[in-house]
Amino acid sequence: MTLSRRNFMQMGLGAAALLASGIQVKAYDCDKSKPLCLQMYTVGGYFHRDPEGTMAKVAEMGYKGIDYAGYPRPVAELRKLQDKYGLFCLGTHTGRGAIENLDNLKRTIEDHLTLGAKYIICPGMHNDGEAGWTEAAKKFSAASAIAREAGLYVGYHAHQHDFNVVTEDGRSSWEVFADNSDKEVMMQIDMGHCVNKGADYAKLIKKYPGRSKTVHVKESDGLVLGDPKGRVDWQLTFELLETIGGVEAYTLEYEAGVDRLQAAKMSMEAWKRIHG
Repeated sequence: MTLSRRNFMQMGLGAAALLASGIQVKAYDCDKSKPLCLQMYTVGGYFHRDPEGTMAKVAEMGYKGIDYAGYPRPVAELRKLQDKYGLFCLGTHTGRGAIENLDNLKRTIEDHLTLGAKYIICPGMHNDGEAGWTEAAKKFSAASAIAREAGLYVGYHAHQHDFNVVTEDGRSSWEVFADNSDKEVMMQIDMGHCVNKGADYAKLIKKYPGRSKTVHVKESDGLVLGDPKGRVDWQLTFELLETIGGVEAYTLEYEAGVDRLQAAKMSMEAWKRIHG
């Protein structure tokens, strides 16, 4: 088809209008086999009051899997509910004591095998400077070696403080931890925390290829996914994660003011538009 100058200009103006509106235009051909899971912390109040009813609603929204942040029921009961509603468990957010303490780690691994979960992720921690983060990295590496024998992964989840510089050469605690831990220790970036802090997530994903097997899909500034005021470049994010980061699945998390079940539903609708 031959385009006239006028038609070409009209197409350009249309694209410019979309960009100006804040609506992200699909540019990267996303891998639709990568599922979106829901971090149940998002709907924590509902989930702890009514585990089965909430899980049923999550499945109805279209989520394929879930992540736990604490268990409102014994793990064997939760597994039955997962199977009933066709949900798989991607992983959990588990305190560092259940990872670094190798006796506790054995129980943690058993629970994850019961749930069918693959990722044991520490949701956050504080350490004293470069030395403290280096020591933590060594402990997580030891835990990772044990977890890998069972087919599981150990990892760490990012908060804003993890991007504070702690070394004379300008590295953040996130980088110190990643640099000093085994390459099979997962580095779970939280996109909202990363952007809110002003960290260069593109640089970090590229710096640690294959270590972003899971990532938190969270919009900036407490916004619901799909809000045009959001500052995360999702198309760039998806391309980096799927071509360099090694992502296997995404996890939606929301923790601001909109009703949590409503936010989870709105986020799934947005996901279908921006990723598919």
